[in-house]
Amino acid sequence: MSSCVITGMGIISSLGLSVDEFWQRLLEGEQAVEGVMIPGASVPIWQSRVGPSFNPQDVVDDPRVLRNASRFTFYALAGVSQALAQARLNELPEERTAVLMGTSMGGVPDLTAAQSSYITEGIQKVPARLMASVIPNMAASHIAMHYHLHGPQLTLTSACASGIDSIGMASRLIQSGMADIAIVGGVENLLDPVVSASLFHAHALAQATYSSDASKPFDRDRTGFVMGEGAGVVILESEVHALRREQPILAYVEGYASLADGYHVTAPEPSGKWEARAMERALDAASISAHAIDLVLAHGTGTPVGDLAEIRAIKRVYGSLPAVVTSIKGHIGHSMGASGTMSVIAAIQSMHHSIVPPTKGTHILDPEVDFEIVLDEPLRVPVQMTQVNAFGFGGQNASLVLSREGR
Repeated sequence: MSSCVITGMGIISSLGLSVDEFWQRLLEGEQAVEGVMIPGASVPIWQSRVGPSFNPQDVVDDPRVLRNASRFTFYALAGVSQALAQARLNELPEERTAVLMGTSMGGVPDLTAAQSSYITEGIQKVPARLMASVIPNMAASHIAMHYHLHGPQLTLTSACASGIDSIGMASRLIQSGMADIAIVGGVENLLDPVVSASLFHAHALAQATYSSDASKPFDRDRTGFVMGEGAGVVILESEVHALRREQPILAYVEGYASLADGYHVTAPEPSGKWEARAMERALDAASISAHAIDLVLAHGTGTPVGDLAEIRAIKRVYGSLPAVVTSIKGHIGHSMGASGTMSVIAAIQSMHHSIVPPTKGTHILDPEVDFEIVLDEPLRVPVQMTQVNAFGFGGQNASLVLSREGR
Protein backbone atom coordinates (compact mmCIF):
# COMPACT_ATOMS: atom_id res chain seq x y z
CA MET A 1 0.00 0.00 0.00
CA SER A 2 1.50 3.33 -1.09
CA SER A 3 2.31 6.02 1.45
CA CYS A 4 0.30 9.22 1.16
CA VAL A 5 2.09 12.57 1.30
CA ILE A 6 1.21 16.27 1.22
CA THR A 7 3.01 18.35 -1.40
CA GLY A 8 1.09 21.63 -1.55
CA MET A 9 -1.01 23.93 0.64
CA GLY A 10 -3.31 26.89 0.08
CA ILE A 11 -5.44 28.99 2.39
CA ILE A 12 -8.00 31.78 2.32
CA SER A 13 -8.53 33.07 5.84
CA SER A 14 -9.29 36.09 7.97
CA LEU A 15 -5.56 36.22 8.79
CA GLY A 16 -4.45 36.32 5.18
CA LEU A 17 -4.83 35.06 1.64
CA SER A 18 -1.67 32.93 1.54
CA VAL A 19 -0.02 30.33 3.75
CA ASP A 20 2.93 32.61 4.50
CA GLU A 21 0.73 35.52 5.59
CA PHE A 22 -1.57 33.27 7.62
CA TRP A 23 1.40 31.67 9.37
CA GLN A 24 3.22 34.92 10.13
CA ARG A 25 0.11 36.51 11.63
CA LEU A 26 -0.55 33.39 13.72
CA LEU A 27 2.94 33.67 15.19
CA GLU A 28 2.45 37.39 15.83
CA GLY A 29 -0.66 36.60 17.86
CA GLU A 30 -3.10 38.55 15.73
CA GLN A 31 -6.80 38.07 16.35
CA ALA A 32 -9.11 38.75 13.40
CA VAL A 33 -12.42 39.26 15.20
CA GLU A 34 -15.11 41.87 14.60
CA GLY A 35 -18.55 42.45 16.08
CA VAL A 36 -21.86 42.71 14.24
CA MET A 37 -25.11 43.68 15.93
CA ILE A 38 -28.30 41.88 14.96
CA PRO A 39 -31.81 42.82 16.13
CA GLY A 40 -32.64 41.37 19.53
CA ALA A 41 -29.07 40.49 20.54
CA SER A 42 -27.74 42.03 23.75
CA VAL A 43 -24.08 41.64 22.75
CA PRO A 44 -22.38 41.67 19.34
CA ILE A 45 -22.24 38.61 17.15
CA TRP A 46 -18.49 38.05 16.85
CA GLN A 47 -17.14 37.00 13.46
CA SER A 48 -13.80 36.36 11.79
CA ARG A 49 -14.28 37.42 8.19
CA VAL A 50 -12.11 37.05 5.08
CA GLY A 51 -10.98 40.59 4.27
CA PRO A 52 -12.14 42.81 1.40
CA SER A 53 -8.87 42.25 -0.47
CA PHE A 54 -10.15 38.85 -1.55
CA ASN A 55 -11.31 39.15 -5.16
CA PRO A 56 -12.85 36.18 -6.99
CA GLN A 57 -11.65 37.62 -10.31
CA ASP A 58 -8.08 36.92 -9.23
CA VAL A 59 -8.73 33.20 -9.70
CA VAL A 60 -11.78 33.00 -11.98
CA ASP A 61 -11.94 34.58 -15.43
CA ASP A 62 -15.12 32.93 -16.70
CA PRO A 63 -17.94 35.51 -16.38
CA ARG A 64 -20.56 32.75 -16.14
CA VAL A 65 -18.82 31.25 -13.09
CA LEU A 66 -18.38 34.68 -11.52
CA ARG A 67 -22.05 35.37 -12.06
CA ASN A 68 -23.48 32.04 -10.90
CA ALA A 69 -21.13 30.50 -8.31
CA SER A 70 -21.30 31.12 -4.56
CA ARG A 71 -18.56 32.69 -2.50
CA PHE A 72 -17.58 29.41 -0.84
CA THR A 73 -16.70 28.06 -4.29
CA PHE A 74 -14.45 31.08 -4.95
CA TYR A 75 -12.65 30.48 -1.65
CA ALA A 76 -12.03 26.87 -2.63
CA LEU A 77 -10.77 27.71 -6.12
CA ALA A 78 -8.36 30.30 -4.70
CA GLY A 79 -6.97 27.83 -2.17
CA VAL A 80 -6.57 25.17 -4.87
CA SER A 81 -4.64 27.57 -7.10
CA GLN A 82 -2.11 28.23 -4.31
CA ALA A 83 -1.76 24.56 -3.39
CA LEU A 84 -1.19 23.41 -6.97
CA ALA A 85 1.43 26.12 -7.46
CA GLN A 86 3.38 24.96 -4.41
CA ALA A 87 3.06 21.34 -5.52
CA ARG A 88 4.34 22.34 -8.99
CA LEU A 89 1.46 20.58 -10.67
CA ASN A 90 0.92 22.38 -13.94
CA GLU A 91 -0.73 19.35 -15.51
CA LEU A 92 -3.03 16.90 -13.73
CA PRO A 93 -3.82 13.35 -14.87
CA GLU A 94 -7.49 13.78 -15.61
CA GLU A 95 -8.66 10.34 -14.48
CA ARG A 96 -6.08 9.81 -11.75
CA THR A 97 -6.76 13.06 -9.85
CA ALA A 98 -9.46 13.02 -7.17
CA VAL A 99 -11.24 16.03 -5.72
CA LEU A 100 -12.61 15.84 -2.16
CA MET A 101 -13.94 18.93 -0.43
CA GLY A 102 -15.58 19.28 2.95
CA THR A 103 -18.20 21.86 3.90
CA SER A 104 -21.00 21.96 6.41
CA MET A 105 -23.67 23.84 4.46
CA GLY A 106 -22.41 25.20 1.14
CA GLY A 107 -23.72 28.54 -0.07
CA VAL A 108 -26.20 29.43 2.68
CA PRO A 109 -25.84 33.26 2.44
CA ASP A 110 -26.93 33.16 -1.21
CA LEU A 111 -29.88 30.97 -0.27
CA THR A 112 -31.11 33.26 2.50
CA ALA A 113 -30.60 36.33 0.29
CA ALA A 114 -32.74 34.70 -2.42
CA GLN A 115 -35.39 33.86 0.18
CA SER A 116 -35.48 37.51 1.25
CA SER A 117 -35.76 38.68 -2.36
CA TYR A 118 -38.58 36.22 -2.98
CA ILE A 119 -40.53 37.46 0.03
CA THR A 120 -40.12 41.15 -0.78
CA GLU A 121 -40.07 41.18 -4.59
CA GLY A 122 -41.55 37.93 -5.84
CA ILE A 123 -40.54 34.90 -7.87
CA GLN A 124 -38.88 36.88 -10.64
CA LYS A 125 -36.06 37.87 -8.27
CA VAL A 126 -34.99 34.30 -7.49
CA PRO A 127 -31.88 33.40 -9.56
CA ALA A 128 -32.41 30.60 -12.05
CA ARG A 129 -29.08 29.01 -11.10
CA LEU A 130 -29.59 29.27 -7.34
CA MET A 131 -29.74 25.53 -6.74
CA ALA A 132 -26.64 24.92 -8.84
CA SER A 133 -24.84 27.62 -6.88
CA VAL A 134 -25.56 26.83 -3.24
CA ILE A 135 -25.55 23.03 -2.93
CA PRO A 136 -22.52 21.78 -0.99
CA ASN A 137 -20.91 19.80 -3.83
CA MET A 138 -20.43 22.86 -6.02
CA ALA A 139 -16.94 23.69 -4.71
CA ALA A 140 -15.66 20.25 -5.71
CA SER A 141 -17.60 20.40 -8.98
CA HIS A 142 -16.12 23.74 -10.00
CA ILE A 143 -12.63 22.53 -9.15
CA ALA A 144 -13.10 19.51 -11.39
CA MET A 145 -14.56 21.64 -14.19
CA HIS A 146 -11.88 24.32 -13.90
CA TYR A 147 -9.05 21.77 -14.20
CA HIS A 148 -10.86 19.36 -16.56
CA LEU A 149 -10.72 16.43 -14.15
CA HIS A 150 -12.60 13.14 -14.40
CA GLY A 151 -11.44 11.19 -11.35
CA PRO A 152 -13.43 10.67 -8.13
CA GLN A 153 -15.26 13.84 -7.08
CA LEU A 154 -16.70 13.79 -3.57
CA THR A 155 -18.08 16.25 -1.03
CA LEU A 156 -18.15 15.43 2.67
CA THR A 157 -20.56 17.23 4.97
CA SER A 158 -19.61 15.98 8.40
CA ALA A 159 -20.03 19.37 10.06
CA CYS A 160 -16.85 20.71 11.67
CA ALA A 161 -15.01 17.45 10.93
CA SER A 162 -15.53 17.81 7.16
CA GLY A 163 -12.02 19.02 6.31
CA ILE A 164 -10.23 16.30 8.30
CA ASP A 165 -12.58 13.63 6.97
CA SER A 166 -11.85 14.78 3.42
CA ILE A 167 -8.10 14.40 3.95
CA GLY A 168 -8.58 11.03 5.62
CA MET A 169 -10.83 9.64 2.89
CA ALA A 170 -8.59 11.03 0.14
CA SER A 171 -5.55 9.40 1.74
CA ARG A 172 -7.35 6.07 1.48
CA LEU A 173 -8.00 6.64 -2.20
CA ILE A 174 -4.29 7.30 -2.68
CA GLN A 175 -3.20 4.34 -0.56
CA SER A 176 -5.57 1.97 -2.36
CA GLY A 177 -4.19 2.99 -5.75
CA MET A 178 -7.46 4.52 -6.97
CA ALA A 179 -5.79 7.90 -7.51
CA ASP A 180 -2.29 9.33 -7.78
CA ILE A 181 -3.21 12.89 -6.75
CA ALA A 182 -6.02 14.33 -4.67
CA ILE A 183 -7.07 17.97 -4.34
CA VAL A 184 -8.48 18.07 -0.84
CA GLY A 185 -9.76 20.60 1.64
CA GLY A 186 -12.50 22.26 3.59
CA VAL A 187 -14.39 25.42 2.79
CA GLU A 188 -17.01 27.52 4.55
CA ASN A 189 -18.98 30.73 4.08
CA LEU A 190 -21.61 30.90 6.82
CA LEU A 191 -21.39 34.51 8.00
CA ASP A 192 -25.10 34.99 7.53
CA PRO A 193 -27.62 36.74 9.84
CA VAL A 194 -29.99 33.76 9.93
CA VAL A 195 -27.23 31.28 10.82
CA SER A 196 -25.83 33.73 13.37
CA ALA A 197 -29.23 34.24 14.99
CA SER A 198 -29.80 30.50 15.28
CA LEU A 199 -26.41 29.81 16.88
CA PHE A 200 -26.84 32.84 19.15
CA HIS A 201 -30.18 31.52 20.45
CA ALA A 202 -28.59 28.10 20.92
CA HIS A 203 -25.97 29.74 23.21
CA ALA A 204 -23.22 28.37 20.98
CA LEU A 205 -21.68 31.76 20.13
CA ALA A 206 -19.41 33.82 22.35
CA GLN A 207 -21.35 36.10 24.70
CA ALA A 208 -18.67 38.78 24.99
CA THR A 209 -18.73 42.55 25.16
CA TYR A 210 -15.25 43.01 23.71
CA SER A 211 -13.50 41.26 20.83
CA SER A 212 -10.53 40.30 23.00
CA ASP A 213 -12.86 38.20 25.18
CA ALA A 214 -14.73 36.51 22.34
CA SER A 215 -12.69 33.49 21.26
CA LYS A 216 -11.03 31.83 24.28
CA PRO A 217 -10.18 28.15 23.67
CA PHE A 218 -9.80 26.16 26.90
CA ASP A 219 -10.17 29.31 29.00
CA ARG A 220 -11.94 29.08 32.34
CA ASP A 221 -14.28 31.91 31.30
CA ARG A 222 -15.03 30.84 27.72
CA THR A 223 -18.61 31.45 26.59
CA GLY A 224 -18.83 30.10 23.03
CA PHE A 225 -17.20 30.23 19.63
CA VAL A 226 -16.63 32.95 17.07
CA MET A 227 -17.92 32.24 13.56
CA GLY A 228 -15.19 32.13 10.91
CA GLU A 229 -14.94 31.39 7.21
CA GLY A 230 -12.50 30.61 4.42
CA ALA A 231 -10.83 27.60 2.84
CA GLY A 232 -7.88 25.34 3.53
CA VAL A 233 -6.59 23.12 0.71
CA VAL A 234 -3.84 20.51 0.52
CA ILE A 235 -2.52 18.38 -2.34
CA LEU A 236 -2.15 14.69 -1.56
CA GLU A 237 -0.05 12.34 -3.65
CA SER A 238 1.30 8.86 -3.39
CA GLU A 239 4.88 9.02 -2.18
CA VAL A 240 6.00 7.21 -5.33
CA HIS A 241 4.32 9.81 -7.53
CA ALA A 242 5.86 12.74 -5.61
CA LEU A 243 9.35 11.22 -5.64
CA ARG A 244 9.11 10.50 -9.34
CA ARG A 245 8.46 14.21 -9.87
CA GLU A 246 11.26 15.12 -7.43
CA GLN A 247 8.70 17.20 -5.55
CA PRO A 248 9.55 18.18 -1.95
CA ILE A 249 7.30 16.43 0.55
CA LEU A 250 5.72 18.66 3.20
CA ALA A 251 4.24 15.92 5.39
CA TYR A 252 3.21 12.28 5.52
CA VAL A 253 -0.35 11.24 6.35
CA GLU A 254 0.31 8.53 8.91
CA GLY A 255 -3.10 7.76 10.36
CA TYR A 256 -6.75 8.77 10.29
CA ALA A 257 -9.90 7.80 12.16
CA SER A 258 -13.51 8.90 12.20
CA LEU A 259 -16.32 7.71 14.46
CA ALA A 260 -19.63 8.77 15.94
CA ASP A 261 -20.33 10.10 19.40
CA GLY A 262 -23.87 8.75 19.17
CA TYR A 263 -24.89 11.05 22.00
CA HIS A 264 -26.47 14.43 21.14
CA VAL A 265 -27.15 16.78 18.23
CA THR A 266 -24.88 19.58 19.44
CA ALA A 267 -23.20 18.48 22.68
CA PRO A 268 -20.36 15.93 22.90
CA GLU A 269 -20.49 13.04 25.34
CA PRO A 270 -19.22 14.80 28.50
CA SER A 271 -16.43 12.39 29.41
CA GLY A 272 -14.83 12.80 25.97
CA LYS A 273 -14.45 9.04 25.64
CA TRP A 274 -15.51 8.90 21.98
CA GLU A 275 -13.31 11.82 21.01
CA ALA A 276 -10.49 10.01 22.80
CA ARG A 277 -11.35 6.82 20.92
CA ALA A 278 -11.08 8.64 17.58
CA MET A 279 -7.65 9.94 18.61
CA GLU A 280 -6.57 6.47 19.71
CA ARG A 281 -7.74 4.89 16.48
CA ALA A 282 -5.83 7.46 14.43
CA LEU A 283 -2.70 6.61 16.43
CA ASP A 284 -3.39 2.90 15.91
CA ALA A 285 -3.77 3.48 12.17
CA ALA A 286 -0.36 5.18 12.22
CA SER A 287 1.07 2.22 14.20
CA ILE A 288 2.43 4.57 16.85
CA SER A 289 1.72 5.38 20.49
CA ALA A 290 0.91 8.76 21.99
CA HIS A 291 4.56 8.95 23.10
CA ALA A 292 5.55 9.73 19.50
CA ILE A 293 3.37 12.86 19.19
CA ASP A 294 5.04 16.22 19.78
CA LEU A 295 2.07 18.50 19.13
CA VAL A 296 -1.72 18.27 19.29
CA LEU A 297 -3.61 20.78 17.14
CA ALA A 298 -6.80 20.77 19.16
CA HIS A 299 -10.30 21.47 17.92
CA GLY A 300 -10.57 23.96 20.81
CA THR A 301 -13.50 26.12 19.75
CA GLY A 302 -14.11 27.93 23.04
CA THR A 303 -17.50 26.42 23.87
CA PRO A 304 -18.01 25.41 27.52
CA VAL A 305 -19.08 21.80 26.89
CA GLY A 306 -17.05 21.18 23.72
CA ASP A 307 -13.73 22.25 25.16
CA LEU A 308 -14.33 20.34 28.38
CA ALA A 309 -14.96 17.09 26.49
CA GLU A 310 -11.80 17.61 24.43
CA ILE A 311 -9.75 18.39 27.55
CA ARG A 312 -10.88 15.09 29.02
CA ALA A 313 -10.19 13.28 25.73
CA ILE A 314 -6.64 14.63 25.54
CA LYS A 315 -6.05 13.60 29.16
CA ARG A 316 -7.35 10.09 28.42
CA VAL A 317 -5.00 9.68 25.46
CA TYR A 318 -1.91 11.54 26.62
CA GLY A 319 -2.00 11.45 30.41
CA SER A 320 1.25 12.99 31.65
CA LEU A 321 3.06 12.69 28.30
CA PRO A 322 4.96 15.81 27.16
CA ALA A 323 3.04 16.61 23.95
CA VAL A 324 2.08 20.29 23.74
CA VAL A 325 -1.37 21.52 22.70
CA THR A 326 -2.56 24.57 20.80
CA SER A 327 -5.66 25.79 18.97
CA ILE A 328 -5.80 28.39 16.21
CA LYS A 329 -9.45 29.35 16.76
CA GLY A 330 -8.59 32.15 19.14
CA HIS A 331 -7.00 33.86 16.13
CA ILE A 332 -9.49 33.10 13.35
CA GLY A 333 -12.66 31.83 14.97
CA HIS A 334 -14.29 28.57 14.00
CA SER A 335 -14.49 28.15 10.23
CA MET A 336 -16.57 24.97 10.58
CA GLY A 337 -15.89 22.65 7.63
CA ALA A 338 -12.67 24.50 6.78
CA SER A 339 -11.30 24.53 10.33
CA GLY A 340 -9.67 21.09 10.28
CA THR A 341 -7.73 21.75 7.10
CA MET A 342 -6.58 25.13 8.41
CA SER A 343 -5.31 23.34 11.52
CA VAL A 344 -3.48 20.83 9.31
CA ILE A 345 -1.72 23.70 7.55
CA ALA A 346 -0.70 25.17 10.91
CA ALA A 347 0.54 21.73 12.00
CA ILE A 348 2.68 21.33 8.87
CA GLN A 349 4.14 24.80 9.34
CA SER A 350 4.95 23.96 12.96
CA MET A 351 6.79 20.83 11.85
CA HIS A 352 8.81 22.71 9.24
CA HIS A 353 9.70 25.71 11.38
CA SER A 354 10.00 24.00 14.80
CA ILE A 355 7.70 26.55 16.36
CA VAL A 356 4.15 26.32 17.72
CA PRO A 357 1.76 29.29 17.54
CA PRO A 358 0.10 30.34 20.80
CA THR A 359 -3.55 29.78 21.69
CA LYS A 360 -4.80 33.34 21.29
CA GLY A 361 -7.39 34.79 23.67
CA THR A 362 -6.78 32.27 26.44
CA HIS A 363 -5.64 33.73 29.76
CA ILE A 364 -6.85 31.56 32.66
CA LEU A 365 -6.90 27.87 31.81
CA ASP A 366 -9.87 25.66 32.63
CA PRO A 367 -9.08 24.01 35.98
CA GLU A 368 -9.27 20.55 34.38
CA VAL A 369 -6.31 21.31 32.09
CA ASP A 370 -3.19 19.63 33.40
CA PHE A 371 -1.23 19.43 30.15
CA GLU A 372 0.83 22.07 28.36
CA ILE A 373 -1.16 24.51 26.23
CA VAL A 374 0.93 27.08 24.37
CA LEU A 375 -0.07 30.55 25.57
CA ASP A 376 1.04 34.15 25.08
CA GLU A 377 4.09 33.55 22.86
CA PRO A 378 5.08 31.00 20.18
CA LEU A 379 6.92 27.99 21.57
CA ARG A 380 10.15 26.95 19.88
CA VAL A 381 10.31 23.17 20.02
CA PRO A 382 11.16 20.39 17.53
CA VAL A 383 7.96 18.96 16.03
CA GLN A 384 8.21 15.73 14.09
CA MET A 385 4.72 14.30 14.55
CA THR A 386 1.38 15.98 15.14
CA GLN A 387 -2.19 14.96 15.83
CA VAL A 388 -4.98 17.18 14.50
CA ASN A 389 -8.51 16.95 15.93
CA ALA A 390 -11.88 18.02 14.54
CA PHE A 391 -15.15 17.36 16.32
CA GLY A 392 -18.51 18.46 14.92
CA PHE A 393 -22.23 18.79 15.51
CA GLY A 394 -23.97 15.43 15.38
CA GLY A 395 -21.06 13.68 17.08
CA GLN A 396 -18.66 13.75 14.12
CA ASN A 397 -15.27 12.88 15.60
CA ALA A 398 -12.21 12.87 13.32
CA SER A 399 -8.49 12.81 14.02
CA LEU A 400 -5.44 12.82 11.77
CA VAL A 401 -1.78 11.98 12.44
CA LEU A 402 0.95 13.66 10.38
CA SER A 403 4.72 13.30 10.34
CA ARG A 404 7.50 15.47 8.96
CA GLU A 405 9.87 12.79 7.70
CA GLY A 406 7.80 9.63 7.30
CA ARG A 407 8.81 6.31 8.77
